[in-house]
Amino acid sequence: MTQPHDPWANPGDDVQWQNPAGAYPVTPQPGGQYQVSHVGQESFSMAPLPPVQPYEMAPPRPATITAAAWTWIAGAVLSVAVLPVMLLTNADFFVNGDRVLSEEDREAGELGLRVMAALFGFAMLVAAAPYVAFAIVLRNGQNWARILLSILAVLGVLSMMAITFIAVGGEVWQPTVTMTIVTMGLTVAALVLQFLPASNRYVR
Repeated sequence: MTQPHDPWANPGDDVQWQNPAGAYPVTPQPGGQYQVSHVGQESFSMAPLPPVQPYEMAPPRPATITAAAWTWIAGAVLSVAVLPVMLLTNADFFVNGDRVLSEEDREAGELGLRVMAALFGFAMLVAAAPYVAFAIVLRNGQNWARILLSILAVLGVLSMMAITFIAVGGEVWQPTVTMTIVTMGLTVAALVLQFLPASNRYVR
């Protein structure tokens, strides 16, 4: 039968009672501390871990990097809709042109235009994915993501300028041109934000 535990017993006896195998004898020390030793080996005591110094900790993410990442994402999302908007707002211009079409030909042309708008939207979505992915990596302070985003910024601005020139030739150009200008503005803003002094101190 197991002996009842005596709260007034010696702490060493209490530990030995909890560890009947005696694999790791525990010796009470002054001040309420205990020293553990292996059977047949020298006793040991664990030294406290050194404190983490402030300079060893990762620096906090600056607001400029957070703003740059979200600006990249906003510009990428907006760019996906540029070509579909340009095609759909100028459906009569692209389908009819200067020709007079029958009802069936016009409906077929409009259907083909909607399919083309969906395909262009999907292509722009694929093109925008690297912007979003690298913007997320940028939040962790990776310099290689910042370099790739800078290269993508040049390509993005050039593509938006080309779309702007094409859209101006359409009958309804205002929505598309507005979207391309906003997208280019977001791209330039994100590019500047990721190279501000606070961002440079964080990126490694």
